[in-house]
Amino acid sequence: MGTRLSTLVLSVSLFLAGAPVLMAQGGHFEFGGHYGRWTLDVLGNKAVELIDDATADQLQNAIEEEIQSLYPNLYSMQFAQTIDFSSSGDDFGVSFRWYPGGRKGSFSLGLSVENSSFKVFPTSEVHMDLEDWATLDTATFDGDAEGQALIKATSFLLTFRWDIFPKKSIHPYITFGGGISTAKALDDSTLAYSFIGQLVGDSIPAQTIEGSETKTLRELRDEALEDGETDFPIPNFIPFLQLNLGLKARLTKSVSVLVDAGVYNGFMVSAGIAIRI
Repeated sequence: MGTRLSTLVLSVSLFLAGAPVLMAQGGHFEFGGHYGRWTLDVLGNKAVELIDDATADQLQNAIEEEIQSLYPNLYSMQFAQTIDFSSSGDDFGVSFRWYPGGRKGSFSLGLSVENSSFKVFPTSEVHMDLEDWATLDTATFDGDAEGQALIKATSFLLTFRWDIFPKKSIHPYITFGGGISTAKALDDSTLAYSFIGQLVGDSIPAQTIEGSETKTLRELRDEALEDGETDFPIPNFIPFLQLNLGLKARLTKSVSVLVDAGVYNGFMVSAGIAIRI
């Protein structure tokens, strides 16, 4: 937490240091804070497909390795899982915006510092068909699996905003931007899974097979690189993309409230306050 606070204070100080120069050029400076709620649930079947693509191979390998610790000759011939999931998260942030056109200007350029925590909890029913390569005897595994993907990141975003009808006291706006997390997000973010089920075979008595594991994104990334998987999707940081629509209501000449919704590595609804200087 201390590192995150220091980074936030440094970013605020650097931006404020440049604010007098920008204001002298005739524009306006706006400071804001916001809070948002995040989810993947609105993606429905598409999210299920993404989770299936991301987890199927790893879960299959984990179950197969646990079975092979008891029966080395058994190999998976077919694997299937039926997924359900839930997701939740929140985001706190502060932003600094520069309106080069002044109070009546539509376009603004902003820098924000975000502290995000996103969780995805997939559960699945799994089925695996196996075969003994030496005897050709067959076996099946049927069970349940649970997972948790936890992303915790402090990130920096550069955004472009267009206020539509900015002279109106209540008007819409659109924001587009992107950014990256600090490298520490790889240590704070984790992926975990657990499974339990019954293994039954032609020459195998029914027995319970179970296992679990938790790893950070950094551990997963380093293992993938060691195995030569150069296309592993996690680099030294986590990228973020933002695209949302919102409404801005002016309470006084300098104070406004904002609500918006849109894409933020998922779907997010947020509300905040902004003070124009």
